[in-house]
Amino acid sequence: MRARRLHVLALALAVLALAAWRAACVRAGPDVDTDAYAHHMIARAILAQPGDLAVHWVWLPLFHYAQVPLVALGGTMQDVRWANVALSAALPFVLYAYVRRTSSAAQSATPSQATALVAALIAAACPIVMQMGTTAQPEPVFALLVLGLAITFQDRSYPSAAILLSAGVMLRYEAWASLAAIGLVLAVEPWWRRVRGMPPEEHTGRQWMVVAAPVVFILAWAALRRPVDGQWFGFLRQTRQFANDATHTKLGAAKDAFFYPFWVPLHVMGSVLPLVPFGVARTVRQQGGRFVLVQLACLGFVSLTWMMRSSLGLERHFVCIVPLYATFAAQGAAVLADGIARWARRPVVGQVVAGGLVLGLLAGLCAQLDVWMGHWRASIERGWPERTALGAFLRELPGARTIYCDEATIELLSGLDRRRFDRHWVDDPHTWDLIEDEAHDRGLVYIATWRRELRGHEGVGDIVFVAGADPADPAGTGVAVMRVER
Repeated sequence: MRARRLHVLALALAVLALAAWRAACVRAGPDVDTDAYAHHMIARAILAQPGDLAVHWVWLPLFHYAQVPLVALGGTMQDVRWANVALSAALPFVLYAYVRRTSSAAQSATPSQATALVAALIAAACPIVMQMGTTAQPEPVFALLVLGLAITFQDRSYPSAAILLSAGVMLRYEAWASLAAIGLVLAVEPWWRRVRGMPPEEHTGRQWMVVAAPVVFILAWAALRRPVDGQWFGFLRQTRQFANDATHTKLGAAKDAFFYPFWVPLHVMGSVLPLVPFGVARTVRQQGGRFVLVQLACLGFVSLTWMMRSSLGLERHFVCIVPLYATFAAQGAAVLADGIARWARRPVVGQVVAGGLVLGLLAGLCAQLDVWMGHWRASIERGWPERTALGAFLRELPGARTIYCDEATIELLSGLDRRRFDRHWVDDPHTWDLIEDEAHDRGLVYIATWRRELRGHEGVGDIVFVAGADPADPAGTGVAVMRVER
């Protein structure tokens, strides 16, 4: 009991220190993850036009709707960042509790709580997890959902698993792969048990709620989006088209199959990655095949979509898989400790050698984390001075005139009331008809956007502010504000 308390205390101190580190980054300056601004801007736009489902673009809707009450109460994107500081701190405790409960110390040189502590520390100190815990992105909450789903499905707590998976499939597409994997398990498992001569489980039909509930949500969202997209699941095709256009290729090479399973974890976990292969088999035995499969499905999804160039291959997509790799690594250390103990015929030798190895690898991870977060905090401190300056200019404008703005960072960095903004795309010719009509009716409107979006429309109004323009191309770079009068 005393050892368990010491392990929990050690984890609590580490998590508190890491949370303070993330908080310092949040306080250092504005979020520099542009997608985070787009998500929060969509939440603001929902309040303006609740029936406009096109505002979600290719993203799933849950993260946007979850922010709507916050926005309605006057909250900002900064509040979402603070929430992610806390959510990132919760994940290692959840992982610790599960690994400790399921790890067996029988015939092992490593206590179960020690294995759990190592897994939790790796998950907490992983640089990409730390980075995303300073943004207003959905990765921290999605990682918690996937971990909770893996645990509840392994424990056969089907109502809880159904709730978590229903939320997951409306948050990120990776959860759709977990849904497929769970459906396959439920379909094949009765046959597998018969082949193995195992007694059948009780069949109440309740297990299928884990599949049925999220499928209902997916189909409902697809039906709602069909009039917007003009076809069923049009948002999926739009996602792939966007990624194809951004990467300028439709298919990757065979080597890309190793990008997420190996190269990304090598970059974001570094020194502890060599432990992973040693712990896979023991993780399956102790934490459970279902636990592993739910998270491996996410890994398979991000790998496949990257190979098909249906995604941008971002490292943050690995965040929901970090708990699985952290568990693999911790169990790998336990396997090495057992092997050394058998060779030396003294369990304490295995504990000391493996403990020293783990401390060294964790020190390497912390050194990597220090470099990573140093670069990340420097990026936050640099921020976007030109967009910040434009936001300050907008705050000083007299009256409460409409501002046409199609750039989320400009809108949010201005700090102005969401109702001041019209979010039509400025590069759409129809928008300029709206601008001229409103200027005629109300006497004055403003346009705040990228300078290049105003090129060719100089005769409509006067450029009253420019920031970040390249001297070699002042008419096409930087951000600007145009004033349009009757």
